[in-house]
Amino acid sequence: MELDALLDTVLSEFPVDVSSTKALDLEKDQGFEVYKVDANKSPLVPRGAIHGSLYIIDSAPGREIACHPSIVGEALEGLCLECSAEFSAALVGLGRFNGEGTAVLHILRGASGYRVVDALPVRVPVVSIRTEYKGDGYRAHSDDSRSLTVTYRDYPVDLDIRDVSDLIIPDTYATGRSAEAALLELFEVGLEPRRIVLYGFIAIPALARIGRICEEKGIEMHSFAICDVTQLDDNHYDMPLYGLDESLYASTGEIRKMGSIVAKETLAGMLPKYVAGMDQPGDWSERQASLFNGRGNEAGDIRGHLEKSLGLIESLRALNSEQPWYDKGHDAIASAEKQRLKIALEAYG
Repeated sequence: MELDALLDTVLSEFPVDVSSTKALDLEKDQGFEVYKVDANKSPLVPRGAIHGSLYIIDSAPGREIACHPSIVGEALEGLCLECSAEFSAALVGLGRFNGEGTAVLHILRGASGYRVVDALPVRVPVVSIRTEYKGDGYRAHSDDSRSLTVTYRDYPVDLDIRDVSDLIIPDTYATGRSAEAALLELFEVGLEPRRIVLYGFIAIPALARIGRICEEKGIEMHSFAICDVTQLDDNHYDMPLYGLDESLYASTGEIRKMGSIVAKETLAGMLPKYVAGMDQPGDWSERQASLFNGRGNEAGDIRGHLEKSLGLIESLRALNSEQPWYDKGHDAIASAEKQRLKIALEAYG
């Protein structure tokens, strides 16, 4: 399928919002674009939701991570560092970074994989908190805060949490429950930041949840999403660029079309590589070569992530192939990513 035809099909068949983004005129020739999102204008954002200032960072490494679950380990680490360097440049360009009083919150295990600490202009203290879901598993997260518990916390001995004015939180934001639990924990010990900055893959429900907390506390919230801001599948986990809600179909047989807020240029760049309905961050922690878990460093279950991604592609192909919009072009994209996953699996045999 030609790109123009594919773009027309996606925009006509799915709730993809390309009208609420505006490119910002930051320093040129940086190799990436920053878009400001008018969330009040977007039909995908619930009316009355509190969302702060919302931005999207579009770049080649970000697109690669989002489109290819086959990218794992050291290759993923390098791309994440490039993306975080872009995030850091955007923060500075927008006047949103002040090294004095800045700290980074790592929600374990996945946050360090975004590599933000390594990309900021100056070294800043890191606060670590681990939140764990009880009874949940891969692609099955609860939206009930009672299923979350804080199991680890670590504050630098020379850091008075009350002195933190800017808190940067790199994470994968689906429901936002983990970030909510971590922030409530920090508020209990005296955190009163002026500004909270979210960065990573971000879904709309998480924005609303953290936005409400920030509004109640009188905290500025600024969010920087990689490539797009997504809707959230029925399993409270999958974050698709566009496609069908595979989890809802698997449990009820219902067909639900999903979309995201994305610049049209970004969408056009991702479509030839993106499998319709695929979760963009994937099993984020398990894609990583090494992550701190609160006790020590451990390797992510990369092989497990690759095998599960293969299974999801097959489920999506079976579901999508029954739809009138699905054609050989879509199937070729799915076949290509399936092959990439198989090649990646050979390295983790």
